[in-house]
Amino acid sequence: MTSAEISGGQATSRRKFMGYIGLAGAGAALVACSPTENTPPELTPAQKAARQDLAILNYALNLEYLEADFYRRFDSGDLKGKLSDPRVQEFAKELAAQEKAHVEALKATIVKLGGTPDPMPQFDYSSLVGDGSGLNDAVFLELAVTFEPVGTRAYLGQAARLTNPDLLAAAAAILAVEANHVSAIQELRTERGENKTPTRMTARAPQSDAKPSSTSTKDFDPNFAPLPTALWEPLTMAETLAIVGPLFK
Repeated sequence: MTSAEISGGQATSRRKFMGYIGLAGAGAALVACSPTENTPPELTPAQKAARQDLAILNYALNLEYLEADFYRRFDSGDLKGKLSDPRVQEFAKELAAQEKAHVEALKATIVKLGGTPDPMPQFDYSSLVGDGSGLNDAVFLELAVTFEPVGTRAYLGQAARLTNPDLLAAAAAILAVEANHVSAIQELRTERGENKTPTRMTARAPQSDAKPSSTSTKDFDPNFAPLPTALWEPLTMAETLAIVGPLFK
């Protein structure tokens, strides 16, 4: 599988996406929708808050682009033939539809607020799947149960930074769906005998107990309880981008 075959969408550079990390620092400048734009002087507090909200929404949009693209590839794209279990195929279909809906909802919200949604990025999954020859149902589910907790905790990490109460409610609704995805995937992995420690309680899935602060996927542990575990711990932008940044071209 070539790099062209494992990338999709219109170009948004990793550098641009990683630019959102500037929002993570205390007292960071409140940027507009594109992290490369300079903040104009003399902004009112309300204008600054609106810009921060838009930047957070575009950050979330990029994460949803990633999840939507991943599931689409296994549902109807070039990786469809890698799945053989009808239950897993149905999961890929349902998750692809739900993540696409999240993308559309975020884009519509950004436009409604007067912003410009980031375009669809290109993705390169080779750091996770190599040349793609080893992909199967089990690998798909393990990758899915890595993406979903990251998305859940990323939303949680930005919830307190949103200034618009309506946006907070919308973000909480998406967070709840992502959390449900985690449980559903883990239930299926448990049924298939692939979840090796289904009683492990954790607040930091998919990070491991041995290296709970590591953002390297090589240190992650996909085995944990499918039922609600400990209270989710948020991921900062810096932590989230360290995990998923290498997947953006």
